Parts: sequence; structure tokens; C-alpha cells
Amino acid sequence: MKYVKKLSDSDLKIWQRVARTIQPLSAPKLNLQHETHIRLPIAPTPILHHNQKDVQTRSDKKVRRGQVKIDYTIDLHDMARSAAFANLKSRLKRAHESGFRTVLIITGKGPNLQGVLRRSLRGWLNDPSIREMISNIAPSHIRHGGTGAFYVFLKQRK
Repeated sequence: MKYVKKLSDSDLKIWQRVARTIQPLSAPKLNLQHETHIRLPIAPTPILHHNQKDVQTRSDKKVRRGQVKIDYTIDLHDMARSAAFANLKSRLKRAHESGFRTVLIITGKGPNLQGVLRRSLRGWLNDPSIREMISNIAPSHIRHGGTGAFYVFLKQRK
């Protein structure tokens, strides 16, 4: 059993004076000018490959060793997020139309590997207008940028 002491008259008056000055806490105000979350589009349905020529096969061993022949490079490093996506979209389409098969996309690492472009890349590559051109994605070898870059393998043009 717990012993609870009752307040004296003088303590009760002090408490009532303090209680009148208390204001309820308000909800924190959000700065709506800066987004705090990246909104990614819903992932598209998987692409079924009916033709073996659609899929570019690369052995994991070649990718891990950095023995990938790079046909085209897209450097998004130091770009704003909105400009980077537009640049990526147009340059990937240009690379695909030119018949290139392996594209190196440089995003940069960002602090603690949490760069905005690096985190956004997979969502951008799932955009329906881009996804149909891509057969595979892999992190790049250290000689091609390491954790700040990715290989994107494109399908053959039809």
C-alpha cells in the first residue's frame, strides 16, 4: 500500500497558480517546402521475357571483377533530384536508341551512402517509360565508381 500525502492549503494555492499558467503543447509545425520522404511510384508488374534476345546475360563473375565493357556513361552526380530524373530519362532513351547495351550511371554516394540520387535511382528505373528498356541492374565495381555508381544493362532494340 502506497502512502500519499495530501497537499496543505498553502501548497494547494501554489499548485493552482502554477496550473493556470500551463498551456497545452501544440503539434510541431512542419516545413512543407522541403519534402522529408521520397515518394516512389508503385512497382510495375514484372516483365516477362519471351525472346532470349530480349535479355542481356552477364555472368556475375564479370560484373564483380569490373570486366564489364561500358558503352555509355550518365553522370548525375551533383544534380538536383528533379533535373537528374529528366536527364536520366532522356539519356537512357538515347542510349537505347543508339543500340548501347551497358550504361554506367553515376549517382555519387552521399553522406553515409544515403545520397538522394543514389536512393532514388531504383525507383526511377522502375518508371514504366524506362523499365521496358532495362534487362538488369547491378552495383558497379570500384574501378567504375563503386557504391556511387550502377551498371544498367539494356535490352536490344527491336
